[in-house]
Formats: sequence, structure tokens, C-alpha cells
Amino acid sequence: MAENIADDLTYFLQLDVQNKDFLSPIRHWNNLKVGIEEGSIWVKNFTEKQLGMVELKSIPFATLYYSKDNYLFPTASLLPARKVPSLLWSPADRALPIKLEGFNHNLFEIPGQINMRLVPSENEQQACALLTDSHLAGCYIKKAPAFRLNPLSWAVIGNNQIFIKGEPLLPLNGSTYWQRGSFIYPVGFMPEFSIMEAIAAREMDPTGENLIWWRDEQHYSLLPVTALKPLSIASWRLTMEKLNHKIGV
Repeated sequence: MAENIADDLTYFLQLDVQNKDFLSPIRHWNNLKVGIEEGSIWVKNFTEKQLGMVELKSIPFATLYYSKDNYLFPTASLLPARKVPSLLWSPADRALPIKLEGFNHNLFEIPGQINMRLVPSENEQQACALLTDSHLAGCYIKKAPAFRLNPLSWAVIGNNQIFIKGEPLLPLNGSTYWQRGSFIYPVGFMPEFSIMEAIAAREMDPTGENLIWWRDEQHYSLLPVTALKPLSIASWRLTMEKLNHKIGV
């Protein structure tokens, strides 16, 4: 029979990322879940027995909380400190071996540790980019009022697709994306470990002159910021005329 969670409460441990190695003594506790938030690592689901074990008590610089009504209270306190963090939780033995160095640019992975990948997200994300069919987009753009196009920029992707960035997006069918920093992700997905983003960005785009565009969960492209031009009827017609002439249409 599974061991009961301590006092029917959920306990959380918070530790600065820079001190993550101190968690190694408890990474094999397979009931624990780990989440990453900005500069912190969170661990939850300790059992009553684990709360009293020396492996946990000996972790320095850690703060222990219990949750109640979606708030976190420091242990031995009746005053809430903050809301329970909304994170993507992973098993401890999978999340804690993270190493922040040694990226393989081509495979986008951490050798000997974990693959960097996108995972489904339940968090609400604001779409700010769209990949759509150029013919479909042209039918709308050529009749759209200027104020509808002014906030947007765009680039041709291949011969029959365009990438539109800005808000509000045009009401067109296509794949939608959201942005955080220089990364553009498909709506509904996020990196499994967001703490990796800053280092990954430096490895994937050392110049910092590109958007790192995840076209789907497994493939990304570097999109030069300078490739995006203001969207207008005039820029659309000029670009399409040049493109059609180039391909002999």
C-alpha cells in the first residue's frame, strides 16, 4: 500500500537553482515531483516519513512549505507566503540530473543527461505569430484596412507560406505560436525545463540576431529578425510580384 502523504497535506521544498546539487541525496525518492520556476527549483509530495529523514533535513539553503487552499505556508507558520506555483512537474530522478553546460547545437540535447524538448502545456498562452498559406493570406490582406495590418510584420517562408508576427493576429487558418524571449513556441507547448532557455539561446543563436522558432515539437529554425518587414498592402504586392517573377509565374 502506498505511504500516505504527510498529514494529508502537500509539502513543497524550494531551493535556488544554483544550489541544485544539494538535492542529489533525495533524487531517488520516486514519489517526488520537481518543477522549475525562474531561479528556483521546487520539489513536492514528501511523505511523513521523508519529512523526518536526515537526507531532507541536511539540505542547506532550502525552504519547506505546506499547501492549503492553493497557498503556501512556511512550516510552523499560519501566514501564507505565496500561491502554489503553477509548474510543469516531472519525476525527481528525471529532473534533478540537469546540467547547464555542454549543449550539442545540432541535436539540441545535453549529452548523457536529458533531451531538450517541448511538452504539452496547460498554461494559457497568448498567440503572437501565425504560419499560414500565402494565397489565403493574400485574399485577406489585399482588402484589409491599414489599421488592421500596421501592428504586424511578416516574412515569406518557402513559396507558399508566410509567417506573420504581431497582435492582434489576422483571422486566418494556420499554425499559431507564442513568444518568450527570443524563443517562439507552438501554442499549447512549452520547454520541458524552462530554466534551460537562456543557455540554449546562447548556444543556438550566438549572435542574438535571430528568433529561435520551434515550428513543431521537434524542429526549430533560426528566423533573422531583419527578415521581418512591416505588413502593408504595398509591401505584400511588391514582395509577391518579385517572388512570382523569380519562380516564373
